Amino acid sequence: MNPDHSGQPLPSRVGHAPFKGTRTTEAPLTWSQQEIWALIENAGPNDHVYNVVEDFRIPAGVRPTEAECLEALSFFFSRHESLRSVFPRKADGRVVQRVLAEGALPVEFVETDAPAEADIAALRAFFGTRRFSFGDELPLRLVLLVRGGRVWGGVYVFSHMAVDWYGIQHLAEEVTEYFREGRNLPPLSEDTLTPVDLAAWQASPAGIRKRDRTLAHVASLYRDRAPLALPPAVADLPEEEAYRQIALRSRAADQAVGRIALRTGMSAAAVIVGAAALLLRDLTGGDRVDLHLTSSQRFGRDSRTMVATLMQETYFSVDLADADLPQAVKRSWLAAITAFQNSGCDAAGMDRLLAELGDGPDAPLRFSYCINDRRTRAADAGTPREVPAASLLADTVLTRLPVTEEEPFYLIVDDGADHLEFSLTCDVRHVTESGMETFLRDLENCLVAWADSAA
Repeated sequence: MNPDHSGQPLPSRVGHAPFKGTRTTEAPLTWSQQEIWALIENAGPNDHVYNVVEDFRIPAGVRPTEAECLEALSFFFSRHESLRSVFPRKADGRVVQRVLAEGALPVEFVETDAPAEADIAALRAFFGTRRFSFGDELPLRLVLLVRGGRVWGGVYVFSHMAVDWYGIQHLAEEVTEYFREGRNLPPLSEDTLTPVDLAAWQASPAGIRKRDRTLAHVASLYRDRAPLALPPAVADLPEEEAYRQIALRSRAADQAVGRIALRTGMSAAAVIVGAAALLLRDLTGGDRVDLHLTSSQRFGRDSRTMVATLMQETYFSVDLADADLPQAVKRSWLAAITAFQNSGCDAAGMDRLLAELGDGPDAPLRFSYCINDRRTRAADAGTPREVPAASLLADTVLTRLPVTEEEPFYLIVDDGADHLEFSLTCDVRHVTESGMETFLRDLENCLVAWADSAA
């Protein structure tokens, strides 16, 4: 039984989706899994912040029966090894990935008419804020909402050890095609990697060369200097009170970024990073801006459509001395390409290097600024954009959010059907709440002004 927003239980029952794969196998963690595992361990009892939680609605013309949903889950768990993987700890302390040859996913069905958004939020909280039992629990929890024998929506919770945002996006596309094509899909391409295959490649001579190239690149950037520092402290607060999170949802920025990307031939990601980097230059007074970015690691045909976690942090540095916004975007695009070409490394190897570049294992080199572009929708560059972006500024919504990750400066970029959302977490001992709001407003305004300047 699951709670609704009033705390009362919603009636539910559990079904099971059996699956059968082609092998049982075990392998070391991939580099991406190592990185996620380190974050999970550092989060301690609050590691649920790395669960990937979302609710969804099924279009009225598609709505399957409960049996059809279980059949689909059986199909996809049999198809993708990452979905039937667990992550046990060995006697020597190592965590590994173990692919199960067979099993069954428990699925909770809740019989309900369309509940209030607060009910959906209660379900998300109930399932999403519990930590996974990584050693023996499958990496998906699923609640399906049923009315009149048909499933109309639900809530999913993925373990980030198994999938990332892009893996979920590809899986969603496969699910859509599966139902469109009569509940069938062609087999995966023979050259599609699995996480076990990827772990083997990363231990090969080619993988070791990539790792060494990444380490050499980071060492070349920071051997003789520290990354961009936070502004001087402006407040004295205890650690547990030091972080705030603010989100800005903007239709204006969405239109502006798409228009700029179309005009310049740059990606939307480069436009956003360039604008943010320029504002960080002005905030800190440092011409060279250093960022943690997140690299999708989906550069090859054999990895582009993997349902797995592949994303890794990468190290970005750009000189913005005397740059205006167009120049900042161009320089940031080149810097990002360099960073992505030199990304991919085992967690232990990077930890050793950062300790060497800093003041040892207890005080490694740290990066104060991180941007995580999680957009799943490409800029709609082919659509005419005749309405000035500034005309949409009145629709912008700014909200305070509960802090999900305690980071000194962490900008997350998400998208919706017609908007961008910038979520900024900061250490308010260095960047005040009003400064956070100013940064988000300035980011929106500079994008809008550039987009409209040549309209």
